[in-house]
Amino acid sequence: MANRRAVYERHLTSFKNALTLRTDTLKAKKVDAKAHSKDPTFRNIKGKIRQFERRIRALDKVQAINAEVEARRAERLANPKVKEKKPKASSAPAAKPKKEKKSAN
Repeated sequence: MANRRAVYERHLTSFKNALTLRTDTLKAKKVDAKAHSKDPTFRNIKGKIRQFERRIRALDKVQAINAEVEARRAERLANPKVKEKKPKASSAPAAKPKKEKKSAN
């Protein structure tokens, strides 16, 4: 996970740098700031930034779940459950008392 996160962050910084370069290029062309959002390259770069930010957030969620699982596992290993032994039934099965038949008078 750490390797994947490092790659995602490297891509994210790369796209952020590309975005600043594109913004500077558009400013040099004297394009209005509102028109930046209509530029296809600008929109593509912004989309890539959102994509990698979403991937990093997903990694954060997975890492949080994994940390919780590890904590539970450590707790379970530290405090193992003690199984209660049930008393064994006597070896001879208990005989049920027979019901007496009613006599017909």
